Amino acid sequence: GCPAAAGFPSFGAGLGVGGAAADAPEVTIAAGTLVAIRGLLRAQEHNGKTGTVLRYDRFRARYDVEVPDVGMLSLRPQSLTQQQRVELCGLTSRPELNGKAGEIIGYAEDSGRYSVLLPGQAAVLALQRGNCALAEGACVTLVGLSAARYNGQMARICAVDLCAGRYTVQCKGGEEIRVKLDKVLC
Repeated sequence: GCPAAAGFPSFGAGLGVGGAAADAPEVTIAAGTLVAIRGLLRAQEHNGKTGTVLRYDRFRARYDVEVPDVGMLSLRPQSLTQQQRVELCGLTSRPELNGKAGEIIGYAEDSGRYSVLLPGQAAVLALQRGNCALAEGACVTLVGLSAARYNGQMARICAVDLCAGRYTVQCKGGEEIRVKLDKVLC
């Protein structure tokens, strides 16, 4: 047997994650979540800054994010990277790091890599999405899927299978699909 994510807490506990399709999941980033800002073209001075999600405005499809020394910004989901806890997996060049917990502190779109900080380490690691297992309950955006209708959709992770290198995610409409670890962005 292979553990879902050994020693990795289920962040979805009590959130109704993994419920039936009739229980349409909440697939927005929770208020209070720390995020890093990225990919802004008109306000590039804010790229790399961090803030806290205040709320999601469904009508404008934007998050209101409080940024220290700036104030509130209204940002599209694709301009945010959640600061999430991850378990490192599938690393062949540094296998001693597999199973270690770290925190995503940013994302570089040009390289497609998360910036991950490990406890007690000064250096930030640049890791591929497929080497960073997010926890159950994490809100993600689906990317790079061959079934193009899912790309760009928000979903919530309901299960993590490290042996298979896949998540089971529940999409906004309640449909559950299995995707590879590198096919989501947090």
